[in-house]
Amino acid sequence: MMFLSKDDLKLAYGVDMLIGETYVNRQVPQDNLYWKNRKIYVPSAPGYTFMPIFSDLLYRCGADRQQLIGEDFLQLSEAILHSAALLEHKQLGWEAHVAEVAALVAPRVVDSKLFEELKAYAGKFHPIKAGDERLGTAFPSLNRADSYLFCLVIISSSSFDVDKAIRAWYALMAYFLILDDLADIREDLMNGEENVLIDAGLDEAGAKKVAEMIDESIATMHLVNPVMANRIEHKKSLINLHEIIRSIRHSANG
Repeated sequence: MMFLSKDDLKLAYGVDMLIGETYVNRQVPQDNLYWKNRKIYVPSAPGYTFMPIFSDLLYRCGADRQQLIGEDFLQLSEAILHSAALLEHKQLGWEAHVAEVAALVAPRVVDSKLFEELKAYAGKFHPIKAGDERLGTAFPSLNRADSYLFCLVIISSSSFDVDKAIRAWYALMAYFLILDDLADIREDLMNGEENVLIDAGLDEAGAKKVAEMIDESIATMHLVNPVMANRIEHKKSLINLHEIIRSIRHSANG
């Protein structure tokens, strides 16, 4: 298990040093299923590194850094992830998970407009972008972590650009979840699990859609965190989507 330092987070992802230090030094929360059997708070895995990276993106979008590294925000994030782990382990259904997260943030809501939007959007069985809504993507599999967005409704800074933060979230999640889905595609196909490649279609048109989504992710991220944008761009150059899809189709037909 690789240990990330605040310097690693700064150099690899552009994360503010104080935000990085807060996450790296934080103790693993007790009785939290998301951290079950984990010894460190931010192991080198996307499901954990996304937290300091996203916190830094929020800071870049005008959120107050002290609130982002404060106990209230961190404990809320941890509680949302505990509920997400219950969902992952099939101890909760999606609707119950969303209701639990909404109840967690309800007493602390600052942005009631976003809160109502999130409840309506996440209340769908398979959340998906509708029309000009700012929430969601065209692929349900890329929206599976969106309950984490409920933590935005407690951000109190008047200079916080929530629209920019939501765009940054989808840019980051497209990157992490597409990589995750590329690694898990065969297993997901066998088990009937959600996967962006399945959503997009296991053909050339699907590969094109996914590539376009990564390009959009890079363009959005350049406006918020150029270090992260460069990382996504580099990773994209190493992935041959067409070859991955071709080999899956070949093995399925073999």
